[in-house]
Amino acid sequence: MLNNFNKNIKSYVKQLPNINSFINAKVGLYFGLVAYWGIILFGTFFNI
Repeated sequence: MLNNFNKNIKSYVKQLPNINSFINAKVGLYFGLVAYWGIILFGTFFNI
């Protein structure tokens, strides 16, 4: 049972660098800023 668990963990750990490289920090930062300013502008125009 622990042997299967160990194999599964190793396969997940190998996939993590691929996921991290897929999501670029700059893209995440820009998306966050756009969402932040979008909420501010939406609240300003609709007086929320």
